[in-house]
Amino acid sequence: MKVLIVDDEPVTGSLLASIIKEVAGVTTDVATSGQEALEKAAINEYQAVFLDIDMPEMNGIELAHILTKEYEHLSLVFATAHPGYALEAFELYSVDYILKPYDEERIKKTVRRLADKTSTSQPEEVIPIKTKEQMLFLKPDHILHVESRGNENIIMTLRRNYVTREDIHTLDVRLQPYNFFRCHRSYLVNLKHIKEIIPSGRTYEIILDTDDKIPLSRKYERLLRLKLKQKQKVL
Repeated sequence: MKVLIVDDEPVTGSLLASIIKEVAGVTTDVATSGQEALEKAAINEYQAVFLDIDMPEMNGIELAHILTKEYEHLSLVFATAHPGYALEAFELYSVDYILKPYDEERIKKTVRRLADKTSTSQPEEVIPIKTKEQMLFLKPDHILHVESRGNENIIMTLRRNYVTREDIHTLDVRLQPYNFFRCHRSYLVNLKHIKEIIPSGRTYEIILDTDDKIPLSRKYERLLRLKLKQKQKVL
């Protein structure tokens, strides 16, 4: 299980991280602001977030509202010196509300409960994608489409876009088992995100559920419609 700790006091965040890491199988990241937390959450797959409340610019309650909308699977734990926000915190379906100074055994008990919950849930498969900066592990369902631009490929996801030097032929082979389709020599599309197919001059366009448009070659149009019908029968 991977836990993100958000506290504008670095010493406090490090202390909480050291307590949480004593639970076997748990790793931590620390963010010192709400904005940094959102940036880390956009890249990493966390199962739980421990949030302070009294933070400048974006407090813990505001951050929790954003996180619960963006990442439904996240478990929230508030770790704060302010008891007055408990009701609002639990309205956000938080798992626990821990007051400072920290009770180490209380924290470990909460983390173990979260770890048990994570281990009993069905893990979502991820695929490794090498970008210029790092190796990412992306959920195939989160990928909308892939676009080839010369020596680079742009992987468009629900959250952000990533640049990889992996060629589109290699990505095509790797993504086919996850309902991806080569709709154009420069594009792969996730069948799960297709909303409609429309004529565009002498060819076609695919409209995604995000309203993005990508080209569909005439020679692939009939095969794509057949695959979509097969997918609907399976569902």
